[in-house]
Amino acid sequence: MERARMQSQGSSEGLVAGNLKDSVRTYERALIIDALRVNGNDKRKVSKLLGISLSSLYRKLRELSIEDLEEGHEGEHATELTAAMN
Repeated sequence: MERARMQSQGSSEGLVAGNLKDSVRTYERALIIDALRVNGNDKRKVSKLLGISLSSLYRKLRELSIEDLEEGHEGEHATELTAAMN
């Protein structure tokens, strides 16, 4: 009964499926980019820091379209992380 009430409340508020997934992907992307920047693009360090395997990090890099960081683009990534956190 409680579940039915919660579901009807959720649908009446106009929640859109996928918002959480999109938000998580945006935050995850920004977090990985920031970790790469802070650790000099050392993927082994970043995978350890994030608590995931190196192969999982490479998979996420592909899925989230993250390319190797270049000098001079740090400001873009910091802005992206700030936006993802808000």
